[in-house]
Amino acid sequence: MKKTFLTLFAFCLIGYVASAQTWDNSGDSWDNTGDSWDNSGGSTTDYDYDPGSGSGTIGDSATDDWGGGSWDQSGFDYSSGGQDYVRTARPKAESKPYERFTGMPFDSAAELVTYVEIVEVILPDEYLGDNYTTSDSLYARALKWMQLQFGEKEAKKMIEDAGQDPKGREGQTIKAIVVMPLVVEINEYSRTTAGVIQFEMELRFKDERYRYKFDNFVHVTPDKSGGKAAVRTYMEYYMTAKENARNNDKILMATNNQMNKLIDGLKQSCEMVPYIDDDDW
Repeated sequence: MKKTFLTLFAFCLIGYVASAQTWDNSGDSWDNTGDSWDNSGGSTTDYDYDPGSGSGTIGDSATDDWGGGSWDQSGFDYSSGGQDYVRTARPKAESKPYERFTGMPFDSAAELVTYVEIVEVILPDEYLGDNYTTSDSLYARALKWMQLQFGEKEAKKMIEDAGQDPKGREGQTIKAIVVMPLVVEINEYSRTTAGVIQFEMELRFKDERYRYKFDNFVHVTPDKSGGKAAVRTYMEYYMTAKENARNNDKILMATNNQMNKLIDGLKQSCEMVPYIDDDDW
């Protein structure tokens, strides 16, 4: 029994001594008093985490590891970026007042929207055909333009609706009450027909010149309430009415665009040089 106890005691003593030698932190590899992880001194290859205490260099300029040099934030102002700029609140957005369309030609004396112009048609010096600038020739050209523009039956009815010229200028004057659809542009890719426009047309011809005049414009639309009578609105009302100004301007702009195209077609027909057949001699 004693022998067994002595044997166990001897083994315990040997194990205790071996353990004490293994965990001795005064000189083994885990000793933090002088190895490479020592933050109190050590070799020159150790990392120094003390801001401002390093001595690294970039080129010729002296900088520290983490504290000074290009990373020094003591002189950098994030709010200004080096300039006298002060961040302020978002500026107040102010909408501009709507500007009305003012492109309609207006006769202040008659107080009517009026397109009027005297157009000269000069015969070229080297032209060898029949004189196409006489009043009769210009009259025939304008009549042909009406028939192509509106149709033969429609053009005849427009002239008849205007009645006989009270000043007896039938041979050199075309009077008509023109009616044509009004095409309104909703946006860049969409258009719609908004009733018709009705106006009076007068074309007067003299040798080498003619005068066109378009006035008394009326916008005719169906009665939305279901009545049979159409709604007639004079173009001058659209120019002066303050209510629904944007839609009024759409009517005015659509009318102006169509009238300019109509006038361009008339001018081209009256100024076009007739084709001369070489065999016609």
